[in-house]
Amino acid sequence: MKNYLIPIVLFIALISSSCSKNVITNPGTSSSSQGSISLNMNKNTAPSNAVTVVAYLYRTNYDTLSETMNLINDTSADILFQNVPAGNWHLEVNVLDSAQTIIYTGKTDVSILAGITTQVSLTLVPTGQGTGSIEITVNWGKNSSTWIDYQGNPIFTVADNPSYPNAVSIGRIIYDNGMYKMWYFCTYNAAKGNIWYAESKDGIHWQNSYGQPVFTNGEPGTWDDYTVVTGSIIKIDNVYMLYYIGLQSPNGHKQIGLATSADGINWERYPDPIIQADSLDHFQVSGCSVLEANGKYYMYYDSNPSENLNYKKINVAFSSDGIKWTNYSRNPILTASESWEGIGILAASVIYDNGQFVMIYSSTDRTKFGVAFSKDGIKWNKSPNPAFTIDDTNQKSSQINYPFLTKAGNEYRLYYTATSFNNGIELCLAQNLNLN
Repeated sequence: MKNYLIPIVLFIALISSSCSKNVITNPGTSSSSQGSISLNMNKNTAPSNAVTVVAYLYRTNYDTLSETMNLINDTSADILFQNVPAGNWHLEVNVLDSAQTIIYTGKTDVSILAGITTQVSLTLVPTGQGTGSIEITVNWGKNSSTWIDYQGNPIFTVADNPSYPNAVSIGRIIYDNGMYKMWYFCTYNAAKGNIWYAESKDGIHWQNSYGQPVFTNGEPGTWDDYTVVTGSIIKIDNVYMLYYIGLQSPNGHKQIGLATSADGINWERYPDPIIQADSLDHFQVSGCSVLEANGKYYMYYDSNPSENLNYKKINVAFSSDGIKWTNYSRNPILTASESWEGIGILAASVIYDNGQFVMIYSSTDRTKFGVAFSKDGIKWNKSPNPAFTIDDTNQKSSQINYPFLTKAGNEYRLYYTATSFNNGIELCLAQNLNLN
């Protein structure tokens, strides 16, 4: 008699609480987040000899968790693991017959993320005589990457700002004194804009704690008198450092300026740009990301020539104090080389984590994010495939841009600007426990 391959499909929902006590807290500390895994099986499609389903969760330094379901006697076809610590777990599901022989099995790794509900389909395959074991794969919806888009997106919209802007975008966030603090860009008519401030206890739910912009365009005749755009923000010796992009006209030079503040609200700007534009490859400079590593400061920014504003390249500059900057003599350090990137790459966001630099950047068409790694912050190795695309967004955005990469506890977060199909421009979040 022939043996037919009859897969059993389990639909698994990873459900994590979004209560404030369970949210990832201070970056660098371990998370106390807990969630649940619910496994559901359709009894009507189960093989006639399937009697018991046993599920296990394994994780290093944690007790093994197990739950059992009887397909014949139990009224519900669900297995529920509750209060599971957030993180990466190994899931094993076995189906046994009346003789307690394993007749179907499946194994995979699953991740629990705070505030995320992800549908997963898990296929169990026959073991032969109960002695075999087959590793299987999991389809995470249409998500082609390890980034999981937050189901509550968008996390910040124009409705969250009292000035009724046309768009909110380019959020830049630090964790400071027990609070997530965000400086973001509001756009109004004729591409004019300014920088606002919001706060959050969990980095997801935000409140405008200040009812007006905290940073506006410069005085008439100055290099940034048309608009100012969020670039990057860090804190050095209790002083907030705001690196921003300034314009004197809508299509003119973009340059990078610096302002400092003791409270993040009241700013004093430096009179001249710290990274200046020119008439050649640096006609516009923007998209800056600043960090400290190995005793010095790195600034990553993109530039383009005047004849093609989409021909973006990524550069680096160095500083000993975050104020005076020297461009790397061999810029650019990263250019478009993959077909999905288009003719340029832009909006790099860089962190230094576990002894290496990690960069997230955008494609020219603003539909994909790439990832690259470096040991010295200068020579980079790109992943050949996009790390996150518009197809990975829950709301199926028409564009994604301005990625901002950060780490909160053991969780990597990717804040980004999304354009929805109704042309709303808003701030969104994706999460990851295993950046690679």
